[in-house]
Amino acid sequence: MRWFLLGWSICAIMCSAGNAQAAVVGGNSSSDFLTADLELALLPLVVGGVVVDAELSGLASSSGVSPAPYSENPSAVSINANAGIIPGGSSGDVLDVTSSAVTPSVSSNVDGLSGIRFANSSHSIANLDLSVVELASADLISITAVAINVTSAVNGEFGSLDSVGTMNVEDLVIRVGNSVVATLDGTIAPNTGINLSVSSGGLPLDIEGASLILNEQVTTGDGTSSLGLATNAISLRFIETEVTGVGELNGSVLVGQTTAGLQASAVPEPSSLALLGVVGFGGAFWRGRRKVAGSASQV
Repeated sequence: MRWFLLGWSICAIMCSAGNAQAAVVGGNSSSDFLTADLELALLPLVVGGVVVDAELSGLASSSGVSPAPYSENPSAVSINANAGIIPGGSSGDVLDVTSSAVTPSVSSNVDGLSGIRFANSSHSIANLDLSVVELASADLISITAVAINVTSAVNGEFGSLDSVGTMNVEDLVIRVGNSVVATLDGTIAPNTGINLSVSSGGLPLDIEGASLILNEQVTTGDGTSSLGLATNAISLRFIETEVTGVGELNGSVLVGQTTAGLQASAVPEPSSLALLGVVGFGGAFWRGRRKVAGSASQV
């Protein structure tokens, strides 16, 4: 009779048990104007053994972490910053950047409950003027733009998380020395590489080891329980790049950095937990009956 009742209870719970309840349990997003970390090792004829560091970060940023929905939209700020003064007769800095208006933005509606949720970030940049290694004759690399808009977004629920990053520009011009190597308008495809090679006619600059990627996108996570996206509007990297007559440049410059991420989990419903409890009770009951039966057989 006891086994009949136990079996009936298990059957009833299995019939009433639903699927596991899925929930997005965490979210995060961030938006930063610029992160730069450059080192220029000067030649002996300039100032032997001297390394000029150029580091900039935190000029205009915003971030948020959930649960607890958030929306941060700081006011636009102007930027005028430089780092790494080049000695020895050169005319400028390792890095110089200006913008008339920079606007970061982040948001998320993650509240720990079931259903589709999102985490978003964006960055808007007006009248950008970026120069790397300012020289008397020309900058090693310069990038100007009337407008840059970059976004990162992750949305979905447990088992189905998606991400998308975008970049749109107006009158983006990239120069190596005095030569224009690219002019772009409109939507930029993800991970667009820019050829920085220039004709050697009269240019005293060598940019081997330099790379430039627009709308650089990097994803993390499995897309089921977690997904993250980082989108960099401009990703400049230097590996042993020789600057003729000056020295060797290493490091990176990232402009318009946006990130977004979600974390999700499947939480067993109460009926499923009850089923596990009944099964455990059944196992204990069976072991108890075996012990009783064994004791009786020894009498």
